Amino acid sequence: MKKTFLGSCLLLSLLLCACGKKDDSSKNNLAIQDSLSRANAYQGAAANVQQVIGIGKVEPEQDIIKLAANDGGVVAHIGAREGDQVKAGLTILALESTVANAKLAQARTRVATQEAQVRNDERAVAEAETKLTNLQRTLTRVQNLYAKNADTGENLDNARADVDLQKSTIERLRSAAQVNRVRLDEIKSDIAIAERELALKSVKVPVAGTLLSMDATVGSAVQAQQSFAELAPAGPIIVRCEVDELLADRVRIGQKAVIRQIGLDKTIAEGEIVYASPQLNKKSLFSETTGEKEDRRVREVKILLKDPQGLLLNSRVECVINVQ
Repeated sequence: MKKTFLGSCLLLSLLLCACGKKDDSSKNNLAIQDSLSRANAYQGAAANVQQVIGIGKVEPEQDIIKLAANDGGVVAHIGAREGDQVKAGLTILALESTVANAKLAQARTRVATQEAQVRNDERAVAEAETKLTNLQRTLTRVQNLYAKNADTGENLDNARADVDLQKSTIERLRSAAQVNRVRLDEIKSDIAIAERELALKSVKVPVAGTLLSMDATVGSAVQAQQSFAELAPAGPIIVRCEVDELLADRVRIGQKAVIRQIGLDKTIAEGEIVYASPQLNKKSLFSETTGEKEDRRVREVKILLKDPQGLLLNSRVECVINVQ
C-alpha cells in the first residue's frame, strides 16, 4: 500500500515538472516571437524615417585651446579680457620677472666684457706677429753680415734667440685668445638660457581667436602647467551632435541638417555633416556626472554651419538631420 502511494506521488511530481517546463518553454517562445516582432516593426519604421533628431553643442571646428604658463609666479600684466578678439602672438599674460630680467642683463654685460677681451687678445697676437716679422728680418741681416765676417757670432745667437722667444710669445697669446673665445661662447649660452627663462614668464596667443574665459588677475598667482584661460580659434563653427544608436546607421557625411533651439521649431542655423564617427560611444556631451551610467550608446557627428551668426559657443541645440 505504501509503495503504491509513493509511486503515485512520484508520478504526480514528474507530471508537474513536465508541465512547468512546458510553460517555461512557451513563455520563452512568446518572448522570442515578441522580440522578433518588435525588431521587424522597428526595421519597417526605420526604413520610413526621413529625419533624425539629436542633441548637440556649438563649438569651433578647431578644439578650444586651454592656455597655461610654463612657469609659475605672480601675474604682472593681462593683455586681453573675456570676449576679446585676439591676434596670434599677443602677450596675453606676463608674470613678475624682475629676477629673470636681472639675470639676462648680467649675462649680456659679461658677454660685452668678454668680447672686449677677445678683441684685445686678437690685437696682441697681431702685434706679436708684426714684431716677429721684424725680428726675422733682423736675423736675416745678421746672418748675412756674419757670413761676410762683418758681425759676431754672439749677435747671431742673440738674434736667433729673440725670434724663438717671440714665436713662443705668439703661441702663448694665441692659446689665451682661444680660451677667452671659448668662455665667450659659454657666456652667450648663458644669455640664451636667461632669455628662455624670461620667455617662460609670459604667455603668447598661439592662434587668432576669441578669448572665452580668463581666470587670472593682476597680482594673483598662477601655477605652472595649469590652465588660466580658454581660447576659441578663429574659423568655421560646427555643432557636435550625438545620434541615438537606433538610427545611427541612417546618418551619412554630406547630409543636410537644420539647427533649432531645444523645444522650439524655429531654425537658427543650417549646415552639412562633415564627420560621422565610425563607432558608437557612451553619451558624453551632456552627462551630468563623471562615470554616469548610460543604457544607450550614440554616434557622434559634426555639422559644419553655413552662417553661425548669433550662436553662442557651448550652447545646447537640437539637430534635425535630413536622412532621405
